Amino acid sequence: MKRRLIGYSVVSVAVLLALSLMMLTKPAAQNRPAGQNGATTPAAPTPRLSDGHPDLNGFWSNPQANSEDGGTPGQLGFRSQDGSVLFDFGGPNGFQGVPKQTANQPHYKPEYALKVKALADSMYGGSTNLDPMVQCKPMGIPRGGFGTMEIVQTPKVVALLFENPSDDRVIYTDGRSHPKDQDTSFMGDSIGHWDGETLVVDVAGLNDETWYAGGVGGATNFSTIHSDKEHVVERWTRKGNGITYEATVEDPVMLAEPWIITPRHVQLAKPDDYLLQFNCITNDVGHIIQPTENDKFKCVYTGSRPECQ
Repeated sequence: MKRRLIGYSVVSVAVLLALSLMMLTKPAAQNRPAGQNGATTPAAPTPRLSDGHPDLNGFWSNPQANSEDGGTPGQLGFRSQDGSVLFDFGGPNGFQGVPKQTANQPHYKPEYALKVKALADSMYGGSTNLDPMVQCKPMGIPRGGFGTMEIVQTPKVVALLFENPSDDRVIYTDGRSHPKDQDTSFMGDSIGHWDGETLVVDVAGLNDETWYAGGVGGATNFSTIHSDKEHVVERWTRKGNGITYEATVEDPVMLAEPWIITPRHVQLAKPDDYLLQFNCITNDVGHIIQPTENDKFKCVYTGSRPECQ
């Protein structure tokens, strides 16, 4: 059965070590993770709807990522110099040793930067029980706003259906404004309009119970908390068979300046690919290793690699 679990669950170190005994395999198109920055090359004209706007309809999947902001390695398997084979499930945490932090992370105000550092210090290879994702909460925006998804587009709405249904949302394109006195929610309220070839989406009404990023991958340990004043402006641009996602995040309470995320990409999936539902279960809670003075994360695979010794 095809599964896409990246971005939806935290994989324990014990499971990773067990999987390291499996065969080296290349990822199938259906098993590509919810990557961040795998650039897409437009190989076909951009289709349009009858109103002239780019057609976003279809099932979209992430190209294999090898990114600076938390993408996974370009293949699921790795063979060391002594011939040993590691099968790294989706590549969480990477097998190159301690995850390298991406430079493009939010610039917090000093009083909140201390809290963010404390959260980062609690992570073991990028995972921590403090991550709302471990509690199976919706991912929020921009963390859960883009990825492997089915898009249903009409002149009045654009519906985004994800494999984790709790991240589903509707972008209203009928000219409405945000509701007055709206209650906050995990995915907020999204209203959009077309700016030439790009769908511009304004997201407001977000609660403070999600993180910007973090979790599997370990490259964005300092992209975590935000307030309920978070405001996001997204830009969705289709060119050929690819969509580029850009977002600017504002939080006047916690951020010293707006944060422009690294662009993300998806590509139109193959005709036989389709959406599979993912059911998040909090099995990982309590099983994620916490760092101590004598137990600090080095790498996933404790083999012959120097950084694992």
